[in-house]
Amino acid sequence: MATLTTWRPGARRSGLQAAPRSGGAAFVRYLGKRLLYGVIVLWGAFTASFFLLYILPGDAAGGLTFGAEGEDIQELLAEQRRILGLDRPVLVQYFDALWGALRGDFGDSIYQRRPATELYFESFGHTLELAVTGLILAVIIGVGLAVLIELVDWKWARETLLSLPAIAVAVPPFWIGLLLLQLFAFNLGVISSTGSDSVLGLLVASLGLAIPGAGAIAQLLTANLRGSLTSPYIETVRNWGLSRRAVVLRHALRNSLLPVVTSFGTTVGLMFGGTVLTETVFSRLGVGRVIVDAVDGRDTPVVLVCVTVSAAIFVVVNFVVDALYPLIDKRIALEER
Repeated sequence: MATLTTWRPGARRSGLQAAPRSGGAAFVRYLGKRLLYGVIVLWGAFTASFFLLYILPGDAAGGLTFGAEGEDIQELLAEQRRILGLDRPVLVQYFDALWGALRGDFGDSIYQRRPATELYFESFGHTLELAVTGLILAVIIGVGLAVLIELVDWKWARETLLSLPAIAVAVPPFWIGLLLLQLFAFNLGVISSTGSDSVLGLLVASLGLAIPGAGAIAQLLTANLRGSLTSPYIETVRNWGLSRRAVVLRHALRNSLLPVVTSFGTTVGLMFGGTVLTETVFSRLGVGRVIVDAVDGRDTPVVLVCVTVSAAIFVVVNFVVDALYPLIDKRIALEER
């Protein structure tokens, strides 16, 4: 397995290091392995979604015949299962769905009789808008809170601020969303409780999505800032006579951001995963609403395309971060194990 390590002066060079002469092949091998892991993740997400839907009670045939009455209800259910292909062995259904997905054809929505990919990308823009705004807010709040913790002089204030990231991570995102909805929709009345397309409505919904991510970023960055501030390099900078603010913002912060960059892929995954609950709480249109309705109706093609494309986004972002990581910090080396 290829792992990222930091090169130390005097250490034996192995794999990708700062020297470009011997690093190209190792870099390509490393990216190849990461790409293979990404394919495995996509296959696992697709497979898990398919079989989880299969073992859940009920199926799409039951949804199509909901409300039907009479003695022939079982015959009607059997007919619908035959039309939908649900009467075939589960492995046959699985490999048919997998082969279609490999060709980019997830099939039609059982209820709307439209391509599942078309339904997904119709709502994807709203989810992307929400996720990107939440990600920007998470980075701003998380980095700002970590820097503020290091700049505050009062011990009681610092201890209070230190507790905020842990609380933000521990509190369930849907509960944060409900509190924000109560405050801005019912108490202040500045957004609609049944779905708001305004800029303020987007910001409020994104804030509910961003708070847990901001807490994770603040926790990681605070720990790295404290480590950087005790390094010999920072001690040398302090001897130049710079203020604590200048030391933190100009020197320690820059050296502490690299681990935050590496966690960017996970943060993006949290943003897109959290949109399901956020869109439900704030009654916003998006992929979250689509996938919730699809799971309720056992609309397998729609569920599979939603899960697979969302997993693909997560894989691509992590792949890009892995590719950029050695380029951001020249001290990073790849060792083949």
